[in-house]
Amino acid sequence: MKWMVVVLFATMQGDIYIFTDPYHNTQDECLGSISDPQGLGSYYRKLYEEYGKSMPIQTMACLEEQTIKEILETFNKKEV
Repeated sequence: MKWMVVVLFATMQGDIYIFTDPYHNTQDECLGSISDPQGLGSYYRKLYEEYGKSMPIQTMACLEEQTIKEILETFNKKEV
């Protein structure tokens, strides 16, 4: 199983960012990466690179890859 960090931004659009790299082999490993200040800093730097500014983060969570796919599929069906 692959576990990924998912960021939900505190924006009106409810934007999200899914870190596919790095991915983690266990939930504990993933949770450890977002609770470690050094690991957290690398996520913040990547988000800054992507958006060119600091984005307001509502929450960061670890989700299993299949769960992410199911959520995205459900969301895409509602968009049609």
